Amino acid sequence: MVRILAILLAVLGYSSGSAVAGTLEITEIQLQGGERTYISISDEIELGDWTKFFRLVRRTPSISGIILNSPGGSVDDGLAIAKYVYGHKLDTVAAGPCDSICAIIFLSGENRFLTPQGALSFHSAYRKLDDWVSIDHQTNGKIACYLGHMGYPLPLAQLWISTPVDQVAPITAQMNADLQLGFVAVDTVTKDEQLIAAKP
Repeated sequence: MVRILAILLAVLGYSSGSAVAGTLEITEIQLQGGERTYISISDEIELGDWTKFFRLVRRTPSISGIILNSPGGSVDDGLAIAKYVYGHKLDTVAAGPCDSICAIIFLSGENRFLTPQGALSFHSAYRKLDDWVSIDHQTNGKIACYLGHMGYPLPLAQLWISTPVDQVAPITAQMNADLQLGFVAVDTVTKDEQLIAAKP
């Protein structure tokens, strides 16, 4: 069954409201059923962003989804946001590159939409001290367990754990179909800049 969604997004001109630290902001999105309130997460997810995110959702209880355009960042903050998104059944939209912990937030959405500009990728978690980088096995275990908790198949967790920190592994449309990840790919962009998405 085809599900139609029309969205006005940042990369195509969505309206923005109050900003917090340049990374998180409240945004009004025009859906077919009317206007909805989303939080936009752009740029790197930083230490303290979970607190900023939580303050935003406390101040704005009408939030129904998250728009993502981020290379990742703080795994602790990103995972806390992901768990909130999952627990509160918020929708997620990848409006640009969404890598690392950003992709985990995306996969936490109740309904997940990938725009033409959106792209998802994984790599394993790491810790960095000056020039020294080490794989963070404990955090990788947490991510793998969390993916399993959400009902995703084992190969997705294996992809996270097995991808070296200096590489990225794309999550493709074929993987979406084969692993039944359930995200919706955008089919067309109409002249009025509305995105029309349909389930594959």
